Amino acid sequence: MSYTTKPSKHVNETVLVLCNQCHLKTKHSIVAAIDFHGEDDEGDTQVWGSAQVIQCRGCEEIGFRYVYTWSEEREIENETLYPERIAKSKSLADDLYLRDDLYDVPDIIRVVYRETLSAVEHELPTLAGIGIRAVIEAICHHLKAKENNLQAKIEGLANRSLLTPDGARILHSIRELGNYAAHEMKAPSKKQITAALKAIDHLLLGVYVLPEEAKVLPKPRKRRPKKKTTRGSGTGGTAP
Repeated sequence: MSYTTKPSKHVNETVLVLCNQCHLKTKHSIVAAIDFHGEDDEGDTQVWGSAQVIQCRGCEEIGFRYVYTWSEEREIENETLYPERIAKSKSLADDLYLRDDLYDVPDIIRVVYRETLSAVEHELPTLAGIGIRAVIEAICHHLKAKENNLQAKIEGLANRSLLTPDGARILHSIRELGNYAAHEMKAPSKKQITAALKAIDHLLLGVYVLPEEAKVLPKPRKRRPKKKTTRGSGTGGTAP
């Protein structure tokens, strides 16, 4: 088999693959690549593909992706990842919204969030409960809540309209969940962990992810105020 190569058109594209570090399917950037074409001496068998260096947009882990198609099965694209990925069994974290979009979340929050997911995936519910509370602490810290304790910080965010009243009540419930785990060593249930993380996901989506993605949308036009008209008599006089 002889090969010819050329600069790849796929550089800077984004692909969704299983991350070796996150153990989840995450968005990866193709940071370097070459495209290739190979054929045997008779020209009966040909292969087209791309060899790519990829980087997770969440944890920034570097890996290698090799995609190719054979002339005998041109409708099938084969993919090989290095290091070899070993898919983990489905966990609670697989049902979350933000597993692929954490690159829009500030570092101080992303680190604690990922550590909490790791506790969930390794079935450590007490540590997961503590981590869930720590995520809220990290959010309050990033949003510059100045109050003395987490309960007051949540109320402060609500007073600044960064939380709705319902959102504040949910965060207080999550805070209590974390308190039970941290102070009483009472592990939350799987349903409680899932509900808490989904609520946190909604908060992170609303505060960080969606505003960033919405920047591509056109800005709303300002409506011009309508001019007030005065009914006249039709002869230039004033209305009665």
